[in-house]
Amino acid sequence: MTRWSRESIIEKIREWNQSYGEPPCSADWNPSLARWRAQEWRAARYREGIWPSTNAAKRPFGGSFDAAVRAAGLAPHRSGPRRRPAGAARPDVEQRAPMAPRSVDEALVEASERVRDAERRAAALERKVEAAERRAERTEDQLDDARRRARRAGERERRARGAHERVAVASRESSLAATETVELVSADADARVRAAYDQAQAAARDTHEARRAARAAEARAADAEARAESAERLAEATRAELASGAAESAAVGAAWQAARESEARAAAAERRSRELAALVCGESRQLTANELADLRASGPSGPAVLALALRGLHGARSAGDRRALTEALGEVASAAVRWRDQL
Repeated sequence: MTRWSRESIIEKIREWNQSYGEPPCSADWNPSLARWRAQEWRAARYREGIWPSTNAAKRPFGGSFDAAVRAAGLAPHRSGPRRRPAGAARPDVEQRAPMAPRSVDEALVEASERVRDAERRAAALERKVEAAERRAERTEDQLDDARRRARRAGERERRARGAHERVAVASRESSLAATETVELVSADADARVRAAYDQAQAAARDTHEARRAARAAEARAADAEARAESAERLAEATRAELASGAAESAAVGAAWQAARESEARAAAAERRSRELAALVCGESRQLTANELADLRASGPSGPAVLALALRGLHGARSAGDRRALTEALGEVASAAVRWRDQL
């Protein structure tokens, strides 16, 4: 596309003036306006060379074609019809010859051809419509398929989102349950440690008390043995003095009674010493006849009674009550002895 400058437009106006003996007017460089004015010869002159259009010529001169002509040093055409000087003629431009009237047959032939052409175009349009309909049907099928795939994808997405949410909830619940379990286990372990520590302290205190009691029992046993020896010596002296007379029989009986009491106290002290030794050192011992008689005292017996006594022992042990623990151990032993006697 040629870009016309001010200088090139002025040069083209002067070149037109030299070629045609007059400056151009707006119809000379506007073929549409020339045809509208039935001046085909102006349009023919414009097509013979390379000239700017009327609008291109007016643009550098403020939108005025006459200003462009004046800038080239020429006088622009005046508006309205111009009179040509004498002897001047219109340019030799071949005009279109008038058309002769057509016959009816020619018109019918031409009309039939137009009808056939219209039918061919209609048939082509019908084929195009059918093809468009087929394409539309395929497009609708593809659209339905795409919608079905979109629905399936949406369903899969919803299921996946639901599964993800369920997994998240399960993980949160499992973490909470694990935390609670750890806290419970930790609390239980702490409680067991504290109970074990308390039981160890109680066992240490019991051991200390048992040792002190053992020492006291040993002292009492030694005292009882000393008394028994004294009683034996007194008995020997008494036997030696039996010959001295029957007047001293009362003193002898008192001495014998004191000796028997001393022996009983010594036996009890010895039994207590053995019990304390078994308690402190863990040594086993056999029950005496009186202890077995106490355990066989009248009462219910059987597995249910033994199970009840064991539950009481477990409760006393969990509570840490030493007195209740001792009573529960006695009940368990009594129930076991009575059930063994029934078997």
